[in-house]
Amino acid sequence: MRVLGIAKFCRYYFLAPHHHDPAVLIRSAGKRVTNARLTVVSVLQHGSQHMTATEVVSAIAEAGTHIDQSTVYRVLADLRDSGLVAESRFGSGEASYEWLAGSNHHHLHCNECDRVLPLDDGLVDRFVESVARGHGFEADATHMVVSGTCENCRGKQEDEKSE
Repeated sequence: MRVLGIAKFCRYYFLAPHHHDPAVLIRSAGKRVTNARLTVVSVLQHGSQHMTATEVVSAIAEAGTHIDQSTVYRVLADLRDSGLVAESRFGSGEASYEWLAGSNHHHLHCNECDRVLPLDDGLVDRFVESVARGHGFEADATHMVVSGTCENCRGKQEDEKSE
């Protein structure tokens, strides 16, 4: 039997609709299904698109449940290492986490205003294909963050220069 890399496995495994069940996904990643893991996944699935560990702990407490902060950090690290959760660092702040839910997530991050915009999957797919053709390198692009300056902030900078 051929062993797939975690990114390929997740892309393959998530294509089947019944595999969006968090317990099935956690088990398939070789992890035990625990209340802490299911609770963290539920918060990420139903929370804002990106949540810091502190926000996850707060959301769990607001729901009337208690999970120790260190447990939340360990669960997030396990889920990240298993390819079920993406970890991003926008700017200089705390890491944020996002449930991958079987799809790739790509973002544009403005260094000036910290705005996060979606990046088209098709554009990233073409980039990955180009890298493979040009360099013989298979890139893992399940989660990509491109930092720069958004159109609004560039406009403000140009206005300031012209004054």
